Amino acid sequence: MRFVTLLSVFLIAGNCLGATADNSIIYLRSTDAINLNPWQAEDVYSNEIAANIFEGLVRFKKNSTAIEPCLATSWSVRENGKHWHFVLRRGVRFHDGSPFNAQAVLYSFQSRLKKQQKLYQRLSFLFSFITAIRSSDPYNVEIILNRPYAPFLIALADSAAFIQSPTAGKSSPYLPVGTGPFRFSSWSKGRSLILTRNSHYWSRMGNLEKIIFKVMPDSLGRLLQIKNGSADMAKIQSAKEYEELSRRQEIAILSNPSISTHYLAFNTRKKPFDRKEIRAAFLHIISKENIVKQIFQKLAVPAFTPLPLPIFPEGKPAPLRSFDLGVARNLLKMGGRENGFDCTLHFAEGQEGIEEIADLLAIYAKKIKINIKRIKLPFDELVKIANRGEHDLLILGWSTGPDPDFFLYPLFTFSAGNRNRFFYENPNLTRLLDLGKITLNVKKRTRIYLAALAILKKDIPWIPLFHLIDTMACSKKVSNLGFTPLGHVLFRDVTKESKL
Repeated sequence: MRFVTLLSVFLIAGNCLGATADNSIIYLRSTDAINLNPWQAEDVYSNEIAANIFEGLVRFKKNSTAIEPCLATSWSVRENGKHWHFVLRRGVRFHDGSPFNAQAVLYSFQSRLKKQQKLYQRLSFLFSFITAIRSSDPYNVEIILNRPYAPFLIALADSAAFIQSPTAGKSSPYLPVGTGPFRFSSWSKGRSLILTRNSHYWSRMGNLEKIIFKVMPDSLGRLLQIKNGSADMAKIQSAKEYEELSRRQEIAILSNPSISTHYLAFNTRKKPFDRKEIRAAFLHIISKENIVKQIFQKLAVPAFTPLPLPIFPEGKPAPLRSFDLGVARNLLKMGGRENGFDCTLHFAEGQEGIEEIADLLAIYAKKIKINIKRIKLPFDELVKIANRGEHDLLILGWSTGPDPDFFLYPLFTFSAGNRNRFFYENPNLTRLLDLGKITLNVKKRTRIYLAALAILKKDIPWIPLFHLIDTMACSKKVSNLGFTPLGHVLFRDVTKESKL
């Protein structure tokens, strides 16, 4: 599971300025990675790196939510979804030269089954379902679950289930060693991270020799480098960038709706946000349609449901035009705060549109006597503040595997490994989310999640704001970019032409 800032998912491929040497790419990103251990990392920037270094037993098909074989060539399931058998790929080696085999798979799972959840909290709910993992020979592995787990294969495609080299995984300091198409080369924190080609990769690759993930928080700097050709690709994060770059013939624009939701979070553990009436008042000082039109234009759509439509189209509600300051004032009065109050709003720096949303929210809140102090922080600092519950209000994003369980369970329960930054829990909601995990019947599972969404709509621990339509500017010298539904760019098939 991963936490997002302006997270994106691109479900298309195609031809995507290049000032780098032939067969090298400079990819500009607003934020650096935080943790290169995919078992621990929670942010999209770290896991995008991991997605090109590591692999799992299965993976998402490029530009799709479908599952395909990866380090396992095939699998079978019996006992009503509780017994899984995987046949492993032969002839694969880790970047350190050690062989990939059942021993590596056992190490990767068992190290997190030995009650080390404080170290490996991501997807701990997946590992809590596993009662045993065993092998009869070097290329067969059995995983036994204590009950059916509906999104098991999707969970195995997540970075938290990537297979690591047993040797490198025990090193200190940590060294990221996987079987993927690119290997870790160097990391100058806050500046750049470099991956180089794995010349012994088990499958066909494009012609890339090097990927430079360059950190550039300044949006103007990113725009200039893309325009003058000193970088090859960058995510477009504002309407201004889109307007300028979409007119340039040497640049391709790739876009697609993302599997992400950006939201306003209430810390329900703090007063006055422990009162539902106070939280509801914010519904009526926010016009999602105007926010999207004014700030994002073509880069987002209003979020009228917590779950992005690509993973749960059944949850699509009618647009709710709820902006009404009079209703907001009445709700404050019902909550005993008709004279208003002061509060803080935390958000991450370096993300186009988020600061503008914070500003608009503060302006309209002031009209009903709520004074919001805006606090902008680096993303990693924001995460720490949110984890400790020091915020009143929080603007953040969430993107994870394409299943309702992954989207809702980590946010709205207090199970081990989750990040409930609302400090909210409803026993009925938890019961439904637990039931959704083990229900294999698609129709029954849909009804469960519709009921869960109804509880969230009633309790209002958050306000979904928008879903991104993620957009990337890329040199037309670059082709065959791949994307996962988690928002990670895949470079294994990429080819860069020396001349246009």
